[in-house]
Amino acid sequence: MANTVTSKQITKTKGHTKDYFFESVLIDSKPRFLTFDKSTKQISILESIENEDNVIIPLKEFQCGYRPYSFSQSEIDNLLNIEITKEELLEAIKKLVDKYIVADDIAKYLIQIDIMLSYCQEWITTLHFPYSVGDTESGKSTILHLASWICYRCHLGEDIPMADIYNFLGKDEEACGTIAEDEAQGLDPHDEKMRMYKSSYSKGSTKARILGADTSGKQQVFYKTFCPKWFAGEKISNDKGFVERLAVIHMISGVPKSNIKRPSKEEINELNKIRNKLLVWKLQNIETKFSSIDSNFKNRDAELWDDFLCVAHGTKYSEKAKQVAESYVTQRQDGIRNSFEARLFKIILTCLDNDLEVKALTLWSKITNNNLELSGTLDEKTTKTYYPDEFSVKLTLNSLSRILEHTFHSKKKIRNIKNGTKWNKVTSYSFTKEIINAFVYKYGIKLEPNMCVYSGSSGQGGQMIMQSDHFDNVDN
Repeated sequence: MANTVTSKQITKTKGHTKDYFFESVLIDSKPRFLTFDKSTKQISILESIENEDNVIIPLKEFQCGYRPYSFSQSEIDNLLNIEITKEELLEAIKKLVDKYIVADDIAKYLIQIDIMLSYCQEWITTLHFPYSVGDTESGKSTILHLASWICYRCHLGEDIPMADIYNFLGKDEEACGTIAEDEAQGLDPHDEKMRMYKSSYSKGSTKARILGADTSGKQQVFYKTFCPKWFAGEKISNDKGFVERLAVIHMISGVPKSNIKRPSKEEINELNKIRNKLLVWKLQNIETKFSSIDSNFKNRDAELWDDFLCVAHGTKYSEKAKQVAESYVTQRQDGIRNSFEARLFKIILTCLDNDLEVKALTLWSKITNNNLELSGTLDEKTTKTYYPDEFSVKLTLNSLSRILEHTFHSKKKIRNIKNGTKWNKVTSYSFTKEIINAFVYKYGIKLEPNMCVYSGSSGQGGQMIMQSDHFDNVDN
């Protein structure tokens, strides 16, 4: 939540000072701080915190973009006198997921542990984004409504303006909440919000903005954008960078045991009780550091799932978390292997000569002549546009050229070659063995005998430079 400055008072959602870690709450409807004293290791209640030249004060109820954490004095007194365990909280969250969500077990455990993860933002470095997708009345929005009740300071909305997101997250403290955006099918791949979402899955992410003029002129500020983000929509964006960060939950219609959008008074009390307990647990463990684990995941897979596994580590849900992560890693890798780019690169491999070059027209002919990797339809009138059956793209020689240069990092070469009495321009694209190795590894391509790649000129015979089971380990 952005800070509101009045004289020497600064309003803050949460944060660190030299002496305290603090969280803004309501106690008997009055704004207060729950504070963890770094020297005594005790939790106490303060009306304000003095910090150098400022006095930090907690949020009032109307300043929250979410349901505020509201305690009675007796409730907070009881919670501060007990030790809350991670396992009991995970157990309570799982019961809520089973009560309000109709989904398969993998999805339910994903939701359960991601809710818990939202209270561990001080200890994690990278995360994935849950995205529930389905038709109307499939229950996709129900997941976001449960998140809005239980996740850490969850702001739920549709088409949330960028200014509201920046104001919600603020520029002083990182990880000030959780964002849940419904109707996310409308996200524009070229929009500022999409760019922000893609970059903000890792700790330290910021967005620079210029604010209006003050006495010294315009002011540049940096909004801290790292936090969990949950999405729901009828379809998923085609933006590859965004999709790579998602854990997609495919929803179908079903009847939950209870409706989270219309909770009873007793259910509201239950939801608030668990949510308050989660916040107190966070303060009790604020100086905790996750134990490092060896997930065997690499590169992007490790970024998306290692911290998720740490959240459940040491509990009875550890094995379930591993099953969730492995399921999504397999889905992601299968998606990469079956992508348009992977299919196209397989065709490129079959067209390479011994100098690791492919002629543009040779490749075009190979693609458009009923190739099994990219079956589709060639425009009969112009013969210059090809429509692959399985992908919502259209190929032309120009777009193919851009893919070869910008996606696959080849170098374009144009030569004048004499054919009889005529000179013809021949366009080809050259690769290095390092580039080929990288994409063979990325797309998990197992080379067939007719796809072997050789180095050396065609007149020298050639030396095989790679085998399907021996690739350099490169980032995917």
